[in-house]
Amino acid sequence: MGRSIIITHSSALKNSRVLNLFIILTVLSGFLPACSQATLPAQTPTRTTVPSKSPTWTVTSTSTPSQTLTITSSPGTTSTQTYTPSPTPTLAPLEYFTTRILREGIQPQTYLEDPCATLRMRWSAEGSQPGTVVVPIMFHSIVQTDTLVTDPKDITAVQFINFVAYARYLEFETITTQELLGFLTHNTRIPPRSMLIIVDDRRPGLIREWLMPVAEENDWTVTSAYIADPNSLKWAWELMEQLNASGRLDVQSHGYSGQLYILPETPEDQIQNEIWSSTAVLEEHFGTRPIAFIWPGGNFTPSSVQIARQGGYELGFTANSRGPLLFNWIPLGEEERRVNDPLMVLPRVWSSAVNFNLDEAVTVSEQARAFAEQNYPAEAGWYSTYCGGELNNSR
Repeated sequence: MGRSIIITHSSALKNSRVLNLFIILTVLSGFLPACSQATLPAQTPTRTTVPSKSPTWTVTSTSTPSQTLTITSSPGTTSTQTYTPSPTPTLAPLEYFTTRILREGIQPQTYLEDPCATLRMRWSAEGSQPGTVVVPIMFHSIVQTDTLVTDPKDITAVQFINFVAYARYLEFETITTQELLGFLTHNTRIPPRSMLIIVDDRRPGLIREWLMPVAEENDWTVTSAYIADPNSLKWAWELMEQLNASGRLDVQSHGYSGQLYILPETPEDQIQNEIWSSTAVLEEHFGTRPIAFIWPGGNFTPSSVQIARQGGYELGFTANSRGPLLFNWIPLGEEERRVNDPLMVLPRVWSSAVNFNLDEAVTVSEQARAFAEQNYPAEAGWYSTYCGGELNNSR
């Protein structure tokens, strides 16, 4: 009889449990590699980051059942060290001299662009002292005492004599246009109270009979605003050349014809001819190229000022009475301010009110000098901060 295997109930149950445990362990062993592939990094303190222009690669865990890792490209926020330059300090504004003497609507204008150079020139021991003032004066006719004055631009002989005496009393001295240019642009030394005697429209007889004797007596100079047309007033050329030889006559341009009163609608070629054609004629007769243009009728426009600049002129005079001139300080009305070139639209006082204007100039000079001395510590500190070095106030 063959052998028979008898499995009892307890033995079968035991074997079944072993088999089930084996199956469970086998299944679990398949999940262990997936669970050990990646772990999240520990949290670390964050740092300020700046965007990087180049993409950076980051590793992120997906939420798929397979627990696989995904590598993505993004314009990330990698931590890069950047250099931030220190901001350039903004220039603190300088305080400028003002006065209540100027009429309403008249405003002083500065014109020098480099504040460091301006301060150096203002306080240079070789330059003009603070408060130095210039009064350009417009003369036309001097009529006899018994003649009625009908033109407000004219004065009587008595008025002229009184002007000369009063100017001397106030210690005014004359300068030329070249000296004025040096003062306005570089603060070159001129008398503390200076004036320009400018005679319009040629007037050789007036210059010979009235102005030159006074100039000789007081060591003054006279500026002639001369009309350059060689075919007009031919007899006067020789006389004016003789007067110029004395060294006391300063001849500048009053235009080729002196009759073109420039308006916004005036053709450009006419303006060019009036301004440019006068230059060579005056240089031929007087040996010096003119640097100042005295606007005929006092008329000017922004474009005519540009044309004068293109022709080599460095100064221009209007017929507007606005006040005296200081270094880097020109009083202008709205009409002149629109030009945006103060040196080409300088004001002139009228001979009929000149004594009043001389008094006004003295007051402005004293105020400007006091302001400069009081403001010097602030300007010296500003110069040291923004320009380097020290200002020299040895006067």
